[in-house]
Amino acid sequence: MSLRMITFSYLFKIQTQTIRRFSSTKNVSMTFTGNSNQDLGTEEERMSRVFGGRLKGQAPMPSSRMTVQDSRDIAGVSVPYQPSPPDNCCMSGCVNCVWEMYKDDITFWQDRRHLAIENIGKTNEKWPVDWNPPLKLLDIKNVPNELKQKKLDMLSNEKITTTTTTNILFPKRDTPLPSSVLEAKRKNFLKRQKLLEMKKRQTIEEEDGWNDIPIYIKAFADFEKRKIRKTWYRYF
Repeated sequence: MSLRMITFSYLFKIQTQTIRRFSSTKNVSMTFTGNSNQDLGTEEERMSRVFGGRLKGQAPMPSSRMTVQDSRDIAGVSVPYQPSPPDNCCMSGCVNCVWEMYKDDITFWQDRRHLAIENIGKTNEKWPVDWNPPLKLLDIKNVPNELKQKKLDMLSNEKITTTTTTNILFPKRDTPLPSSVLEAKRKNFLKRQKLLEMKKRQTIEEEDGWNDIPIYIKAFADFEKRKIRKTWYRYF
């Protein structure tokens, strides 16, 4: 028998075994269970879980500051009202995602708000009580009268020790301090400044408009914005 015939017989045997093994497979019964027997509400209610409240028959209610919110002059700065988070995101990565637009609105609002905080600190003006007063970032003189007690309570909670306690524990001395003590005080001062800076940064983050929004939504908006910026850099 030639080599060609031997090879053909071997391949035919493998193919036959494969086909026989496949054909001998038993049918497997499968059962699919749906939600047709469950009470999931009306079609409108089920749609609202996915698309928010923008259902048929409802008037559009955009949340952008450009169409809904107003602005107010505070210490010479036009400050918009805090933008409202959208409730109609489909989470499918749209080109013009509502969370990206909300991030732009929040960034603009933060810039104007921080500039107004800096300017009003140089005056004795009061921040409008109905315009999202940033109590943690305002001086007591710029806090509205209706919220002064709340600001004082916040300051008292942040204060760790009083001057009386400090004077008892560390009485004033007449002789000069040793150089090692002065060096330790300098290091402690720098450390306290760093902690205060971190605390201030944390306070700003708490006042940035994202504190009531899940962190994964903010991460999603940041990712989409970076992706678009990367695409722009590629073409320009």
